[in-house]
Amino acid sequence: MNFCARGDGNSEAEAVDHQKQVNMTRQGTLISLKRISPEIAPYVMSSFLLESPADEQLVINGSFAPVEVRDMSGPVRVATSHARAQVFNTTGLVDVDGFVIDFAGSKGNVTLTANDEINVKITETKFDGSFSASAQRAVRVLLPPGFATPFVAYVNRTDDFVCRTDFCAKMRRKEAHGLYAFTYTGDGSATPDRFNLRSEEATVVIDNVTAKK
Repeated sequence: MNFCARGDGNSEAEAVDHQKQVNMTRQGTLISLKRISPEIAPYVMSSFLLESPADEQLVINGSFAPVEVRDMSGPVRVATSHARAQVFNTTGLVDVDGFVIDFAGSKGNVTLTANDEINVKITETKFDGSFSASAQRAVRVLLPPGFATPFVAYVNRTDDFVCRTDFCAKMRRKEAHGLYAFTYTGDGSATPDRFNLRSEEATVVIDNVTAKK
């Protein structure tokens, strides 16, 4: 573990006093970071780095704290309602609730719920597991060319679904419980609902990853 806090002020004493308003405590496997006074937010910056065995269970609860998780295989639960949550190459049970969410990977049982938007990059032509991404605003997904996993995207209006991939012509549209469902059957290896995308008030955008020249 590595915790760092920095305080700013008009004098050395004021900066030190601000820095002391942020602290870290540990009780067993529970680690707490606390900013004592909200008014000092402009004068304090802090960061926390944790390195652990990849198969450990990880639970992070925050509010205004951005979170980044990488390379985990154990269960991961992240809740940060007013900040950005980023989860990369994490392959187990993943449950993220955040303001903005970024996800990149190719396997796992993943549930993403965002108050604003979700950005996804799938790194293999098949997703191994289950995937659900639901956002109040836009859901943007980058897929590799030849992506074969079936999926379904739910939007409020037909114009809210944007597809710019090599399989757009194969997608099918139908009404479903007051929404529009756009379905890609892929290779037929799973039901499309096993990989589902949903935007409550904006767009679902599907693009192919651009090959590097």
